[in-house]
Amino acid sequence: MALIRTTAEAIGNDEYDLRVGIAWTGGNPLVILTKDTQGYTYDGVSTPLHHYTPVETTVNAIEPALDYFWHVYDLAQDCVNQGGISNVLMICPPDRNDQE
Repeated sequence: MALIRTTAEAIGNDEYDLRVGIAWTGGNPLVILTKDTQGYTYDGVSTPLHHYTPVETTVNAIEPALDYFWHVYDLAQDCVNQGGISNVLMICPPDRNDQE
């Protein structure tokens, strides 16, 4: 998403179609992990994935920074939801109502 934003600023395009996927060739199903309340790896809510379905979206790369930040968050949320994870821990945008 950072590359899309930077490219949009450099060449002036605004709308991009994006597809995020994981090609998994491991012997066991793919497991997306999260952390517990003490910060340790936790897989108690994970759904083993035999196949990861790519997530597709269209982004406006020149939208205001806060809106773009939330678009990044929403994309990450869609990606981890397949594995049973409901919270994105590493991307923490401000409230949607905050002004910059």
